[in-house]
Amino acid sequence: MMRCPPLCKLLVVVIFYCVTLHRFVSGNTTEEPTDPETPTMFTREHISRMHQRSRAYRRQEIRAKVLEFLGWTSIPQINPRDRAIINSTLANISSIRITERQCFSASCDLPNRIDETLWNDSTSGSLRLMFDVLPSDSWTNAEIVNATLMLHLKERPLCNCEDDHGTERISIKVLQYLKPLRRRNRSRGGRTNRRSTVRQRILWTSIVNWTPNTWVAIPVQQAANDWIVANKRNHGFEVMVIDQYNLPINATNVFSSIECRRPADVDCIDTIFRTPLYGGTSPFLQVYKTESPFVNQRAKREAGRERYEETLQGRPESTQKIASVQ
Repeated sequence: MMRCPPLCKLLVVVIFYCVTLHRFVSGNTTEEPTDPETPTMFTREHISRMHQRSRAYRRQEIRAKVLEFLGWTSIPQINPRDRAIINSTLANISSIRITERQCFSASCDLPNRIDETLWNDSTSGSLRLMFDVLPSDSWTNAEIVNATLMLHLKERPLCNCEDDHGTERISIKVLQYLKPLRRRNRSRGGRTNRRSTVRQRILWTSIVNWTPNTWVAIPVQQAANDWIVANKRNHGFEVMVIDQYNLPINATNVFSSIECRRPADVDCIDTIFRTPLYGGTSPFLQVYKTESPFVNQRAKREAGRERYEETLQGRPESTQKIASVQ
């Protein structure tokens, strides 16, 4: 007796599954006589019809559930005037843009590409911030309207100096990392030299009054556009502080520290006074963006289906049938 290879067994199981699904969708439960010596083959047209019937059955089920939920027994009739208004709205829906406000709390988790030892080096005197900002889908045509980095000023340290006026006004510089902060191996003369390379861009610099328990709003729209719209990698911010005599000040003594237990994506609240984000003092990033969420939805689905069909055409015929069924 001839033994069936594993691929043959798999084909038999898939064919049996397709026959059962076809009968369930079409409502035909009558057993049909088959010749055990002749295997059943499914063409691409047959499988496509099966998928169409399955989708039609699912649409009917969804429509029935919606009508039942609304307490209706049939679909309501729409008069021609209202139908024209609906069609006009749907035709112009691609021009509709939605403005969204998002707030992100500073994160303590760093991506693997960043050297954690360098990032958390307390001797640097700077404050480094990372926000888990996700990029927008390209088909939404997102635009950044405004992006603001919010830093909370702490109490000024007590000093017994004769002249303590150097910290009343401070200069703040905010930079964006264009390359991840890490050490790189460079060989010179047969020896390996580990150097830390830094590539940054100045986003904002200004002199502000050090008023305790207040917030400093820093515009960082350029960085937010890189991460959210241009889908570039996020390597974080660096904040540096100097006094009126051009002497560096440890930024961790000026601004409140990161609260690691806060979620990365937090709810925004409107407030005029000093305690946004439910009274927290952890640095956060506030972003306003506009996008068109309804544009090219159908084109996106059809393009994905075409890519799937092109992938199947490069496979063997038996593999195409199995993949199409799945």
